[in-house]
Amino acid sequence: MKEKKYNILYVDDEESNLRIFRAAFKQYYNIFLAVNAAEGLEVLQKNEIHLIITDQRMPKMTGVEFLEKVIDDYPDPIRIILTGFSDIEDIIRALNKCSIYRYIVKPWNREEMKLTIDKALEAFQLRRDNSSLVNELKGINNSLEEKIKDRTGELIEANKMMLQAKEKAEHASKAKEIFLSTMSHEIRTPLNAIIGISHLLAKSELTAEQTENVEILEFSAKSLLSLINDILDLSKIEAGKIELEKIEFNLLTLMKGIYKSLAPRADEKKLLFDIELDDELPEVLLGDQVRLGQILNNLLSNAIKFTESGTVTLSAKVQALEDNKATILFSVKDTGIGIQDELREKIFEDFSQASSDTTRKFGGTGLGLSITKRLVTMLGGTIELESIMGQGSEFKCVITFETSAVTEQELNGEDKNLQVRDLKGLKVLVVEDNKFNRTIAKKFLSNWNATIDFAFNGLEAVEKMQADTSYQFILMDIQMPEMDGFQATEAIRQLSGDYYKNLPIIALTASTLPGEREKVLAAGMDDFIMKPFNPDTLYDTIVKFSEGRNGLKPSQGEDSPPSVSVPESPERLQINFERFKKMTENDNAFYMELLDMTVEDYEMFKDDFRGAFLSSDFKAMSELSHKIRPSMIVMGMAWLDEEVISLRQMLKEGKLDHVSVLEKRVFEGLDFALQNLKSEAEVVRKML
Repeated sequence: MKEKKYNILYVDDEESNLRIFRAAFKQYYNIFLAVNAAEGLEVLQKNEIHLIITDQRMPKMTGVEFLEKVIDDYPDPIRIILTGFSDIEDIIRALNKCSIYRYIVKPWNREEMKLTIDKALEAFQLRRDNSSLVNELKGINNSLEEKIKDRTGELIEANKMMLQAKEKAEHASKAKEIFLSTMSHEIRTPLNAIIGISHLLAKSELTAEQTENVEILEFSAKSLLSLINDILDLSKIEAGKIELEKIEFNLLTLMKGIYKSLAPRADEKKLLFDIELDDELPEVLLGDQVRLGQILNNLLSNAIKFTESGTVTLSAKVQALEDNKATILFSVKDTGIGIQDELREKIFEDFSQASSDTTRKFGGTGLGLSITKRLVTMLGGTIELESIMGQGSEFKCVITFETSAVTEQELNGEDKNLQVRDLKGLKVLVVEDNKFNRTIAKKFLSNWNATIDFAFNGLEAVEKMQADTSYQFILMDIQMPEMDGFQATEAIRQLSGDYYKNLPIIALTASTLPGEREKVLAAGMDDFIMKPFNPDTLYDTIVKFSEGRNGLKPSQGEDSPPSVSVPESPERLQINFERFKKMTENDNAFYMELLDMTVEDYEMFKDDFRGAFLSSDFKAMSELSHKIRPSMIVMGMAWLDEEVISLRQMLKEGKLDHVSVLEKRVFEGLDFALQNLKSEAEVVRKML
C-alpha cells in the first residue's frame, strides 16, 4: 500500500452504520458518506473515488441497481456489496453485470473489513499500475530500435511487478480461503447438532416406517454435509490441494442411498425415478466414495430439477473387469429441458448455466457441473453429455476403480453393533461455548460411561486445569469468546509439570483451511476432529490417545450421526415434546435437565429480546434469534421462529403500523412456550 490515502465512498441508508464506518476507518482512508444512491452519485461527480462500498437493501434504489447505474460512467472504482444471505440472486446478478470485487455478509467485523478494503485497494492500484505500464510500453514500441536499452530495463521492472502481482494474487486467494472456511464453520456448527440428534433418534424404539424415514434423513444429512463441501472443494481443486481417499466401499449401498435420498424430490414432481444396476458390478471397490457420491448426487439433482415430467434414470454398467480393476459406466438420463449443442462445453465452466434465465427459473449458482467434471477428471475418468433440446439429456461418466477381495459382510462388520463402548474411569473436560453442542457431547460421552466436566471458553478451561489435575482428556473447541482454543492450549502447555505437557488435548474444529492440522499441532494439541463429528471418530480418537490408561479398546464401528425436521403445517401455539424427548433416548433425568436448561434459555431470551426490541438493536435481535432457533425447530415451534424474524424485519423496515400486533404475538408465544416447558418439566420431575 502507498502512503497516500485512498478515497472510499460508503452508501448506506442507516446513518448509524455510516457513523460507525467513518469512526472505524477515517484514520486510514478519506471517507465519503451517502445515505442513498442520489447522494452517492453526487459524490462520484465531484470526487475521484477509488472504492465503492454499498449496502444492498436500501429504499428507492438497491445497491446492485446503484452500481448498474454508475458502472458505465465510473468503471474504475473497485465495488463491494454488503448483503444478507437472502440476497444471493442479486449478488449473482452483481457478479455478472457489475463486476463486484467481493460481497460481505452483515454484520461485518472491523478487522475483516479492514483486510478486505486493503486487498481491494491493492487490486485497484495494481489495475492502475498495469494500465500505466501498458500505455508506456505502447510508446516504447513506436521507437523500439532507439529505446531498446531502456526497454530492457523496463522489462526487468515489469517482471518485478509481475512477481508482486503474483504475491498479491496469492494473498487474495488466502483471503478467499479464510472467508470460505468461516462460512463453512457457521454452517457446520448447527449441522453438528442436527447430525448428532439424528444419530440418537436412530437408536430409539421406532416403527419400521419411522426407521426407514430416519435412514433417509440420516443419509440426507450426510449428503447435506457433502454438498456444503462442494463450494470448498472448488477452491481446493483450483489450488491443487484436494486429496482423494482410497478406501473400500460398497458401490451398491452408495448408489441405493443416493437414490433413496433423492426419491422424495422426484415424487413431489410426479417423475418416474428408476435405478438400473448391472448384475456384474463388484460388491466392494477401492476408491473415494465421497467424491463419487458428489458426482452422482450433483448429476441426479440437476436431472430432477430440470425435468418437469417423464423419467429420471440412474444406471451403472460394467464396461471392463480385469486385473483387479473395474471400469464402470455411470449414466444419469432424464426427459428434461435439454441443452443446446453450442452450450455443452460452457455448462461445465464455473458459474455457468444453460441459459441466462436458468437461475431465475430453477435456481442454483452454476457450480455443480464444474465441480463434477473436475472430480471425474481427478478420479481418472471422463464425462460426456448427449442432449436434445426439449427431449432430455444423458450424462455418461466412465471411471476405473480397483476391486477388493473384502466381502460385503466383512466390510459392514456383522458384529459391529455388539461392540460395547466403555470409557469408564476416564474424566473428560469438554471446552465448548455452544450449548447444543455441549448437550450432544454430554449424551455420547455419558453413554460411554465417561465422567464429564465443561468449560464455556478457553479462559475458564485454563482456570479449571490449574485447580484440578484429575482430568485425563480435553476436547477443545477452536472458536470461542474470551480465549480461543489455540490460546487456551498454549496456556495449559506452559503450566508447570509433566501433567500439563502430556495431557491429551484434541481440537474440535469446523475449519477446512489447508494446514489446519499443522496449526493445531503447533499450538500444542495432539490431533483434531472435524465438526460435525462422527461418533466412531470421536470414540476411536479418545481411545487412541488414552489407550493403556484405562484399558480402553478402539470401536469396531457404529452408525453415524443426525437431523431434526419441522412438522408439516405447524399450528400456532402448539409444542411437540415428542422429538425433544426422543433426543434423550427416554432418559427422564436427562430429559428434565434439558427442559430446565431450555426454560432458563427462553426466560433469558425473552428479557434480552425485549430489550433489543425496545432499543431497535437489529444486530442483537438477529444474534439472539439465531441462538434460540434450534430448540424452537426441535419442538415444532416454527411458527414462533417465523414471528420473531418477521418482527425484527418489520421494525427494521419501519412498518410500525403492524409492529405492535406482531410484538404481542411474539411475547404471547414466548409466554406460552415457557408455561408449557415448566409444566412438562414438573410432570417429569414427579416421575423421578
